[in-house]
Amino acid sequence: MRIPFERIRINGADSDSSSFISKKIPAVTLSGLSNEWQSILHTTFDVVKKVKPESVYLGYRLALTMWSRIEEAPCESFR
Repeated sequence: MRIPFERIRINGADSDSSSFISKKIPAVTLSGLSNEWQSILHTTFDVVKKVKPESVYLGYRLALTMWSRIEEAPCESFR
C-alpha cells in the first residue's frame, strides 16, 4: 500500500490492545502519532490543526485492508 510505517513506544502509556495481549490474544494498535508525539501529545500544541486528514485516511485504508485479510485467513494463522 506504500504507507509510511514506524514502530513507536509510548513509555508510561497503554492501549486497548494490552488487555488482549495479556490474555495471549493477538492484537495490534494503530496510531497516527509521528516521532514528534512527545512534543505535541497533551501539550498546548495538541490541537486539531496538527491532524493531517491524509494520514487519517491512510490509517482507515490500512485498517480496512488488514481487517479483510484477517477475515479471510484461518484462525490458526494468528496464534
